[in-house]
Amino acid sequence: MRLFRSITAARAALALAVAIPLAAPRAAGDCASLDIAVDLPTEFSDIKCDTGNFGGGGPSRTEESIVASGMASIFVVHHAEAGVRTYFNRQDTRALIDSWSPFGKIADWSAAPGGNQFVAARFKGWLTGKPDLPLGCFAFSRYTSHVARSSGFRQLVYGFYCTAIDEQVGDAEVRHLIGAIKFSFE
Repeated sequence: MRLFRSITAARAALALAVAIPLAAPRAAGDCASLDIAVDLPTEFSDIKCDTGNFGGGGPSRTEESIVASGMASIFVVHHAEAGVRTYFNRQDTRALIDSWSPFGKIADWSAAPGGNQFVAARFKGWLTGKPDLPLGCFAFSRYTSHVARSSGFRQLVYGFYCTAIDEQVGDAEVRHLIGAIKFSFE
């Protein structure tokens, strides 16, 4: 019974924590209209898709996201496309996750198998405000569509997966979920 309550609490906390970064000016959308797709396993029963355009005072960009959650796990995939005359400079996956994720604490960051040119890392994460609930997670990122005569890229795909089970996410699961991410831009 304690494990069920822990999983239920984790699911509720994950849903709330992930909703916060997505609360910027966005429009709820149909997943089929996105430039990214995720061929999800049946464990994810709730799937939400969002899009938004950002600019004004800084580099412009279009962002879209897919947030899939199940009984005890969540998979978040973001896609950002740079606006006119802008591009993304490559950042470490950890820096990307630290800049927007709902984690109050991240520990045991270590390399994980990527695939399809994604860089991946496993970690143990604690959501902000939930210091007693460690999650087994992995993060990933991929830059694509290099901008000629620059060090930048037009496209960025990044995100994370977490499960309420306090164990490392296995290599096979990391490869499977990264392999589920689909897009046609390059």
